Amino acid sequence: MRVPIDKVPMDVRRRAARLLQSLAESAPGKRRTALAEARLGAEATPLHRPDVEEVAYWEIEVLGVATTLPIVDGEPRPFDRGFIVVATAAHDVPLPHFSVELAPPSRQLEQFGDLARVVKLDALCYVGEDAHGTMLGHIGTVPPKLDGLPETLPRKLPEGWATTAAPVTENDEVPVDLKLRSSREQRIGVTAWRSWEELQASYSATYRLHLAALASRAEHPWNVEALTGKFGQGIREGEHVDVPLLQRGDVSLDGPGAAFVDVAVTGDRVQRARLTARRPDGSDTTFRVTFSYGETLTFFVLPADAPTETVPAESPLGPTMTGALR
Repeated sequence: MRVPIDKVPMDVRRRAARLLQSLAESAPGKRRTALAEARLGAEATPLHRPDVEEVAYWEIEVLGVATTLPIVDGEPRPFDRGFIVVATAAHDVPLPHFSVELAPPSRQLEQFGDLARVVKLDALCYVGEDAHGTMLGHIGTVPPKLDGLPETLPRKLPEGWATTAAPVTENDEVPVDLKLRSSREQRIGVTAWRSWEELQASYSATYRLHLAALASRAEHPWNVEALTGKFGQGIREGEHVDVPLLQRGDVSLDGPGAAFVDVAVTGDRVQRARLTARRPDGSDTTFRVTFSYGETLTFFVLPADAPTETVPAESPLGPTMTGALR
């Protein structure tokens, strides 16, 4: 089931490494020091989703952190690794789930038997299968079967719709299939799946609106990923960026902006290329960082007075970071 980390696409590993670096930089005090030594593990687990033909996600283990492994019907025990789940395409946000405090989902699912395949159903629900496709167990709540959904995703919640189940008094019996309803008697039936096979076969149709909403939410961060891949990441004059190496190797710079950048490789257990930007004196400040193991990243140098702060724009769901620069 697990594969060597070098079998995972380079861009997937880079997104995981970038997140881990961000977590270390934003952590306080001793926590920051500990996370600075954290690193991507030597193995990764492919995760599937019923509506995605290929591998939908990669679960990449994070070593060098003290985590907890929940135990079925028992006390949690200490564990020695966390995880980062990385989406392979825009069916979900690029980094939908991670933890440096809990054991990886695949390690939790191994408690149920000989794990051969992991299926991710929603944000926090993972199902483990054996070699025959039989469900061994799950972590998180399995999403229920839904009936009576509208044909299309509404632009906003219709007036009169309840956002919780109808209240149950002490004299009422809890219905077998829970009904979400409004004053207009619009209903969504919520029932349990008859089998794991039924859930998988009906997953795409049942959750079509939820999956469409998730893909819509994922569109902006994936656009940012695409722009970063095309134009590179900016480094402001006088500041530096630490770029973790995905494996040990040498680093070289080239391109017009390379003359305005100093590079130094630091660290032992976790190697990082520290890129420090000087004042640019040309119009083209782009440069490439090439690692001897086969990865190339693009950057550019920003003058100290360049606008890089985003003014949040308002949306029906609150502020977004897609507004103008200042």
